[in-house]
Amino acid sequence: MKLIRAVCLCLLINILGTGVVFAKDAVEIESEQMVVDHLKGEAEFKGGVHLVRGDFDLRCDRLLAYYQNNELKRAEAFGRVRMQHGTKRGASKRAVYDRNKNLITLLGEASVEDAEGVVRGEKIIHNIKTEHTEVMQGSDGRVHMSIESDDIKQGNTGQ
Repeated sequence: MKLIRAVCLCLLINILGTGVVFAKDAVEIESEQMVVDHLKGEAEFKGGVHLVRGDFDLRCDRLLAYYQNNELKRAEAFGRVRMQHGTKRGASKRAVYDRNKNLITLLGEASVEDAEGVVRGEKIIHNIKTEHTEVMQGSDGRVHMSIESDDIKQGNTGQ
């Protein structure tokens, strides 16, 4: 049984290690439970999921990874999704990574913030390749963006 777990873990690291946007670092995933269906090309992680690759950190309640020919095609994170990449932090109820489209989509009370400010909406779609980001309206029918100015950061109020 331990051998089967080790083989599954090595396979998943190879699968998740290819095609993901972030450099050459190994993927490390911890969770309370892991189930792999090789015929469907699916891996599911449940309970306190923590994925780390280089300076990318993802935490969620459940993670589904879909792969084909040992390449990650799509991944979905569910429940209290929190991620950090360098100085940028994101949060949502659900997140989807689509390798073919080069998109990361945050869904449900989505937000992305860094030292420069924060954007919030019901849905945030980010194209990894083009760095184009689209924010869709929240429950109040509006999107929100807050930008820190240099004057505020330096304590200058203009008075």
